Amino acid sequence: MKSILYSFRRGAWLIKIRGMTVAVAASAVGSLALHSAYAAADTPAAAAPKGANLWSPPAQVGPDAKPGDIFWMQQRADAPVGSTGWNVIYVSEVTPGQLKYVSGEIYAPSSKVAEPRDVVLWNHPTAGNADSCAPSRRELKTPTGASRVPAIEELLSKGYVVAMSDYPGLGLPGPTYYMAGEPNARASLDVLKAVQNVPELNASKRYVMYGWSQGGQTTLWAGSIAKSYAPGFSPLGSALIAPAGRILDLTLNSMRSTTLAGYVIATLPGIHSLFPTLKYGDFLTTEGLEQFPAIADGCFDVFATAAKVKAPYQKKALVPGSPWFTALQKVDSFTSVADIPVLIFQGTVDEDTPVKLTSRLRTDLCVSGAKVDYRQFQGLDHRTVVPEAAAVLPGWIESRFKGDSPASNCGS
Repeated sequence: MKSILYSFRRGAWLIKIRGMTVAVAASAVGSLALHSAYAAADTPAAAAPKGANLWSPPAQVGPDAKPGDIFWMQQRADAPVGSTGWNVIYVSEVTPGQLKYVSGEIYAPSSKVAEPRDVVLWNHPTAGNADSCAPSRRELKTPTGASRVPAIEELLSKGYVVAMSDYPGLGLPGPTYYMAGEPNARASLDVLKAVQNVPELNASKRYVMYGWSQGGQTTLWAGSIAKSYAPGFSPLGSALIAPAGRILDLTLNSMRSTTLAGYVIATLPGIHSLFPTLKYGDFLTTEGLEQFPAIADGCFDVFATAAKVKAPYQKKALVPGSPWFTALQKVDSFTSVADIPVLIFQGTVDEDTPVKLTSRLRTDLCVSGAKVDYRQFQGLDHRTVVPEAAAVLPGWIESRFKGDSPASNCGS
């Protein structure tokens, strides 16, 4: 296997991938060599280096690093049957000129194929703000037995590589950018570049992306910047499940009910990460500010505690022209791309991302010239619509890769 060179130093294998040296725990060498179908015979293995920690990369990215460069990969133990999965630490240009390490996951079928494998990009929903809440730190299967990545088993069985980002600051040190849009989209597109830096995956540069809730916003932003930020890759479709599309509309809607106050309060640190001159006191009352510890203490604790607060917001928190109003408008400044077809799934009783907001988003996309297949499900909410989407997505994604003409109901 000519493209990967191994050397052992201080308990870790240093692996050169396309000329870039990557430090990998010795116990994970077999995983980075991928499945035995890809690897050379007798791939070396040894005990992991003492004190090695996948989640503790250097604070600063190296001066020669590029988006998509891989720092570390480690095999997961919960990949679907017939596939192999890895946690990956890679470089992302979170904001222009700012490179950071970001964590994510890559899954690939174990079988070897001659033709390049197309890539499916998953963008995850709200996960929490603490590092321990990162999707890659969780089991792929949820306690109910469902996958936290809808339809991943079917997508892998069709031969696709499935990749995903935790987004900046989630899983690794540093601020998160929850609901900040573009930084998360950049990290998502950079995991595509990371996939290309593992030649044994035999990945093509064609991809389809899909996301749920916050992941819907990430997917919309990724589509908006795809051609400029990831030139050379071909986006063939975007699927949105109950998308948190426009954060200003969503925040104004959530502020009408204290039961959704947790969403609003959890959003503020992510927006502040992108616009650090914002002041929390301009948005939150003392009662609202007191909810911040709950954000750090647990992944979803703030949603329960904030619902009990009677007056969490300042009266002029989001009046037009206020600093926070202006910042949220900027987050919503993504533009749709007419030649990337869109599929939207929405439940009629969704309180987290209401149908009226998703319908408005659909109209905006249609007006921009995009082909939009909008599917509305009577009586389903933010979670129960996901299985419906999972049943449809593999076939829809396959059609995008085949080049079939996408359906659109924009005129209805």
